[in-house]
Amino acid sequence: MSVIFSSDDADFAEYYADAEPAARVHSASTWADQLASLSDNPLQIKGAKLPWSRTHDHIRFRPGETTGWVGINGSGKSQLLGNVVLGFAAQQERSCIASFEMTPLNTLARMRRQAAMCEAPARSFTDRFMRLLDGKMWLYDQQGQVEPKMLYAVIRYCARVLKIQHMVVDSLMKCVRGEDDRNGEKDFVGMLCTLARDENIHIHVVHHVRKGDNEDKPPTKWDVKGSGTIVDQLDQLMIVWRNKAKERAIAAAAATGKQLDDEVRDKPDAMLCCEKNRNGEWEGRIPLWYHRESLQYTGDSRCKPLNFLGSLE
Repeated sequence: MSVIFSSDDADFAEYYADAEPAARVHSASTWADQLASLSDNPLQIKGAKLPWSRTHDHIRFRPGETTGWVGINGSGKSQLLGNVVLGFAAQQERSCIASFEMTPLNTLARMRRQAAMCEAPARSFTDRFMRLLDGKMWLYDQQGQVEPKMLYAVIRYCARVLKIQHMVVDSLMKCVRGEDDRNGEKDFVGMLCTLARDENIHIHVVHHVRKGDNEDKPPTKWDVKGSGTIVDQLDQLMIVWRNKAKERAIAAAAATGKQLDDEVRDKPDAMLCCEKNRNGEWEGRIPLWYHRESLQYTGDSRCKPLNFLGSLE
């Protein structure tokens, strides 16, 4: 089956149906065996990992949950998610990207550059790159506005037919008509959370934060654009922040020929802020450094890109 598909390639009619009204009231004893097994591994952390090793004991992406990836326009949310999805593929996790703002070809070209760890991958690298993604990545081909009903069907199809474990929806604003449609946003995010639980997959949804007075400070969950119920419904909230103050300092130093201050040089190029972690105890900030040639975000100031075709950092 092709890794790229659209509504023209499959009949989604049977996946449009409303959620079945199955009985959800059960005796407590239904979970007796699972509860007992928690005693065997009480501290075991489960779920797909981010590419950066320092996060592995803090953040995971489990089936049945929904994560919001938010940030200011131009902060690199989608680009960073490309890193994350490549990491999922390296862990043998199956993902589908539904980007309504970028074509599948452009998405794959950017991810190929990230996987190649250089600015201009050789033509021959494409075969190695596609072997990494074979059976582990699909792309839904539709740009522009999408009806929530269609996306509902696509996600069900991906979960039931393609056995997808991670669904990336990029972005929320393309799925709700009008930036002031608070009820539409609430209902759509609620639908995603219900689908994640019912289909036992992890859904990643990209969204924006309000434009604040000071972009030099990382936003918080209180800055997420739209209704507060968006954050309330999510299981995890990850905020992507780009250090534009450092970028300005580097540009100014280059223009004047002055040496960049060590304190500025050592600061991270970006920050991934975990602002909500419903089923984990940790919340905090993850410093990241940007490797421009590969478009990768790396986990330390050495800025050494990750080898997704080999071992992760």
